[in-house]
Amino acid sequence: VHWCMHCKTALAQAEVEYEEQVAPSIWVKFPVISPSPRLAAALGGRKATLVIWTTTPWTLPANLAIAAHPTEVYTAIEADGECWIVAQALVSETLKAAGTGAPVNGLRLTGTDLDGTVCAHPWIARDSKVVTADFVARDQGTGLVHIAPGHGEEDYELGKSLGLQIYNPVDDDGRFVPEVEHFAGLTVWEANPKIIGHLRA
Repeated sequence: VHWCMHCKTALAQAEVEYEEQVAPSIWVKFPVISPSPRLAAALGGRKATLVIWTTTPWTLPANLAIAAHPTEVYTAIEADGECWIVAQALVSETLKAAGTGAPVNGLRLTGTDLDGTVCAHPWIARDSKVVTADFVARDQGTGLVHIAPGHGEEDYELGKSLGLQIYNPVDDDGRFVPEVEHFAGLTVWEANPKIIGHLRA
């Protein structure tokens, strides 16, 4: 599957066949390298990471930002010597998925408070900026969404409004282009399990 925001007309005129796909859901940590002022004050010097949830691991090489809902309340789970930032309403689900950690009492921030935080991409030497977006789901995952402006309409529109690069490292055959280290030449479906394995390693 290859989404191209610039080819809507051509795609609409093409005949499309659909095949059922089982998508893995994963939780991914984005280490905080420059917290917003409010996040820095709340952390008090503690190491932190923002945790996103996605069912499309293959889009992670194109990540350029993380979106939080502006009015959602976020808190932290303390695990492995760091604070994992997630939506307060989804702490229980995240703890269950992780199988470790404990809630941090007293840490309460809105998505707007997180805006401006800069995280590191999990394995690429690239920043991932925290922004706010009303489309962020508040009833599943972690309440934080990884944003890849080259993949998906909402990501594209948000990226365009923020002046982000519309980066799509997948060619017309659905394979990663040569610049994508570790996964070049793989189809997005072939890359899914390999990206998960790379993250685990």
